[in-house]
Amino acid sequence: MTDEQLIRSFKYYLLSERSLSDNTAVGYIQDVKDFLVFLKDKPIAAADVPDVLLYMADMRKRSLSIETSLRRLSGISSFFDFLAEEKVVSKNVIDLIIKPKKWKKLPHFLDYDDIDRLLSANDKSTPQGFRDSLILENLYASGLRISELINIMISDIDLGRNIIKITGKGSKQRLAPIHDRLIKMIKEWLPIRQNYFVKHRDNGYLYLNRRGEKLTRQYIWLMIKKICSDLKLPSDISPHTLRHSFATHLLSGGADLMTIQALLGHESIATTEIYTHVSDDRLRYTIEKFHPRLKRKD
Repeated sequence: MTDEQLIRSFKYYLLSERSLSDNTAVGYIQDVKDFLVFLKDKPIAAADVPDVLLYMADMRKRSLSIETSLRRLSGISSFFDFLAEEKVVSKNVIDLIIKPKKWKKLPHFLDYDDIDRLLSANDKSTPQGFRDSLILENLYASGLRISELINIMISDIDLGRNIIKITGKGSKQRLAPIHDRLIKMIKEWLPIRQNYFVKHRDNGYLYLNRRGEKLTRQYIWLMIKKICSDLKLPSDISPHTLRHSFATHLLSGGADLMTIQALLGHESIATTEIYTHVSDDRLRYTIEKFHPRLKRKD
């Protein structure tokens, strides 16, 4: 039977055998059709656990509420119960899924083009513009929290080993590697800092304001907001968006979770796992390429 025929039979089953109302039956059918659209050309009866997991990730991407998502899974589960009764499938694939009790809020991140626009927005020919460009580069290159960035001391930077000592939450320290571009900018910044920003006494912080004091979170937040407004980028971008972009781009590029966990300074890898939503397409590709059942041509 085709998907369309199965759905028609399912609707009749809901109305006649389960005695559901028209509205409830229509809701169940819509849930199944939404899943069918996600599957594209794959027959719905052939859906497996990876398909359902990817569909759940897709619902998260679409910002569907946990209530809506669980309701859709319930409708799809009823459909697979029906298919099992009709001997179309051997088991209800939804029963093999641990359903979430709540979604974790997905991190907002920028794509590569928007990152390039953001990092190139400041006028590097002025002392303040160069400092602000370096701040953005540092946030994205190292995946720093804003509190970690403003507390970097010059003594924390080891340009010989290309690392910065970062003091994170709970005063826990980690070493963040820095790439050549960032090293070059830091080397250019140090004399600018000394000549234009250090006043009566050097307090040792890497980033200073015009009064020679440590920069505030508020300044960096407002600076990013202004750039985003000028570039017509989303208004909800914040310093933390660059940290999310750092982690997302690393994972998308093939970095493993444990490495990203160490770079971000997460105590638990469970915190880092929220970034795996970006690997959905890669996961589907991997399954289709390497799963032994899908590799068979017969």
